[in-house]
Amino acid sequence: MKINSSECGICESCIEVCPQNIIKKKGYKIVVQEGCDKCGECVEVCPVGAIQTDDNE
Repeated sequence: MKINSSECGICESCIEVCPQNIIKKKGYKIVVQEGCDKCGECVEVCPVGAIQTDDNE
């Protein structure tokens, strides 16, 4: 998954729904750490559409 930092409002909804607990807040950014299985939970909950599947992974 890829989070567009310029669109992200840092609401932390994605952090709360991640079943693997690998989405973290680092400073003023939300980052997806290694191990993402692309379940899509974060994509569905993001109110601004800032999370997309990174097809290069």
